[in-house]
Amino acid sequence: MKVILTESQYTRLIENEGQWDGDKLYEREKVVERLKKGPKYIKDYIKKLPHIKVQNEEGDVKIATRIPQTIHQFLFGNF
Repeated sequence: MKVILTESQYTRLIENEGQWDGDKLYEREKVVERLKKGPKYIKDYIKKLPHIKVQNEEGDVKIATRIPQTIHQFLFGNF
């Protein structure tokens, strides 16, 4: 069996950018903004996301979050 891939699909497979990492932190504000545009069961995850304070090199404090695999698939996958 042959599988035909586009160049972008091939690049994505090679770079493994589509893999979920449960320990990776995402900017909470941006995640919430995207989830608000989703269906109701996706919006229900907003209140369940943790608030994690993160400080960068300049001393700025931002709120980050970890996301479950379901949310990763919604944000970055072919949903």
